[in-house]
Formats: sequence, structure tokens, C-alpha cells
Amino acid sequence: MRLGRLLFPIRELGPGNRLGIWVQGCKRNCPGCANPELQEMDERKEISIDVLSIMIITAIKNNNLSGISISGGEPFLQVKELNLLLDKVKQVCDDILVFTGFKYEDLLKNKDPEIQELLYKISVLVDGEYIEDLNYGERLRGSSNQNIVFLDETKREKYEEYINSPNRYIDEFVSDDGVIVVGIHPKGFLEEIRRQDNCD
Repeated sequence: MRLGRLLFPIRELGPGNRLGIWVQGCKRNCPGCANPELQEMDERKEISIDVLSIMIITAIKNNNLSGISISGGEPFLQVKELNLLLDKVKQVCDDILVFTGFKYEDLLKNKDPEIQELLYKISVLVDGEYIEDLNYGERLRGSSNQNIVFLDETKREKYEEYINSPNRYIDEFVSDDGVIVVGIHPKGFLEEIRRQDNCD
């Protein structure tokens, strides 16, 4: 599986303290993408499912994490790998949130059994490509064209409480490439960062 990054705890991509998985690789190249460095189909980012699942299970157990948020990159470009991974980690965490550029309706129509199996394992899906002009700073949705789809209705109340909460957090992690800021970024976020870099 191509893994871009694994971070925890995060609080701005779903309710509770969560583990964030960012897969590597996306073909959309959406203008204003929050993670352009994760678009490349970089084979150097390969990690075995067994090793990754041990890392995730250990992190969840040792840090009392309540959910997993999967973004990217595009998760549905690695559907087989994600099915294998979720088979292993759902034993310790059954709250799985996935962000995808695909529309839920199109995924439902797809005849690939791996896609249908993955949808069955997901609790909540945030669907649709990112459109920067429709970024109004909403919780969980990068742009207003995207939908929050509750595939597990038992999770709806918890997520709706989170979405409607006025509390917002900024999760920052230091990496070899600088500081990673986790969350739904405001419109023009990357341009502002580049402008500040050029001023320094």
C-alpha cells in the first residue's frame, strides 16, 4: 500500500481523538488541493499491510483513539489494499471516515466487488471532488458540493454533534518537510503559505 503519512492524535477530521491515514497517489490534480505532495503515484511510499496494521492497532490501543480518518491522495485508487487493512484494524476501531473525490452514487454503480466491500466497511464517506470556489470553511467538507454520507447510521448522532460544534482545533505536526497542519483548510490556504514563505 502507498502511504503518504500517518498522524495521531488528530481532532479536525472527525469526532474525538483520531488516527489519520493519508494515502499516496491521486489523479485529479484539483486546483487548491490541500495535499499536492500526495498526488504523485510514488512507489517509494509502499508499506506492507501487515506492518501498517500493527502500527495502527498499537497507536489506537496505546493512545485511546476513537476513530480512523482516511484521506489522501485518493483512497479509492487503493481499494484492495484498504479492504485488507480495514479487515485487520476494525477489530479495535469501528469508526472509519473516508474522504474521496469520487461521488458516492458513482461508487455504488461500480461493479468492482472490492469497491462494494470497502463501502460496507466505511462508517462515514465524504464524497466529491474539491472545488476551491465552493470552499466556505465548513466542517468535514472541503467544498460545499461534497456530501457527508452516513453508511453506518449508528454514527450519525456523534458526527452531527461534531459538525455543529463551535469548537475548532488546529493540529500541527513537525516533519522532515516542515510543519503539517491537519484540517479542512480555508480557501487560498496554500497561496497564503507560499506568500508568507516568499516574504521570509
